[in-house]
Amino acid sequence: MKNYFLIAITSLTLISSCLPEKLKEEMDEGMRLSLEMLADQDFKKTIGFVELHKLRSGVYPNSLNELKFMGQMDSSIFNFVSYSKLDSGYELNLKMKYSTFQGESDEVIRLKYPKEFWEGLGCVKSNLKD
Repeated sequence: MKNYFLIAITSLTLISSCLPEKLKEEMDEGMRLSLEMLADQDFKKTIGFVELHKLRSGVYPNSLNELKFMGQMDSSIFNFVSYSKLDSGYELNLKMKYSTFQGESDEVIRLKYPKEFWEGLGCVKSNLKD
């Protein structure tokens, strides 16, 4: 999936050299929103797999490689999140970066979740927690 994403970004970058600046800005904004939706999906998907592993086995996985019953589309989590098991739960960080027609940014996507989102989860540390 990552290869298709890179091909799409590369193609759009080449095409963008022929586009007016205003249109590039609008397309960048659309890409930003799309990447945020993908980041949200991958982050929540990872939480779901980790919490399901805990429910089934009684412990959080030592790494994401221990997760079972993942589909091919679920493998994107390995590229966009980092996971560490802690004594009191786990740490889950989003590491997906923004991409634009000018290339990939150094800025990691920052999502915001309400306090209630984190309740009942073993995720005790995250770069998305305030």
